[in-house]
Amino acid sequence: MILKGVFLPNKYLKKYISDNQSGWDYFIKYALTFGLIGPVLSFYSLTTQMKYSIGKAFLYSVTTYFMDLLVVLVFSYLVFRFLKKDFHRVLKMYIIVNIPIWLSDIFDIYQPLRILSNVGLIYSFYILYKGLESIDLKKKFIILSVFHLVLYVINAVLSEIIATNPVLLKLLQK
Repeated sequence: MILKGVFLPNKYLKKYISDNQSGWDYFIKYALTFGLIGPVLSFYSLTTQMKYSIGKAFLYSVTTYFMDLLVVLVFSYLVFRFLKKDFHRVLKMYIIVNIPIWLSDIFDIYQPLRILSNVGLIYSFYILYKGLESIDLKKKFIILSVFHLVLYVINAVLSEIIATNPVLLKLLQK
């Protein structure tokens, strides 16, 4: 199970990154499923606790889901393109890096606890470090950590901008 690579990275991470499955298999199997945790729980908490309309909560949830997936693809593609590493290995590695972030989105079920979801972000840097060792990019850890953080922030900001866009909200009200 992939969670071994997340919680026991010294023992299992390299095995998962080097296995024969393609990065797209990991994307379909893990990114599409783990990535749903935050949006589904956000939808629930936004509609029940924050009293958002169903349309607004749905827009927010869908936006965050697709932005999370896009971040994984952008990071993987740019590392592949500019650092000349195997795309599938980078994609698998970065999906595993994001699993702690997606798991910590469990705190989205209760909005006042959302700040605790940052625990997953912090732990993801450790997984990134171990993953970069597995694809011979350990020397680029600082640069790729900054890139990881920048993508995380851009993802959060763009998701909020899109989800609170007045034009989209007006369309939902009609």
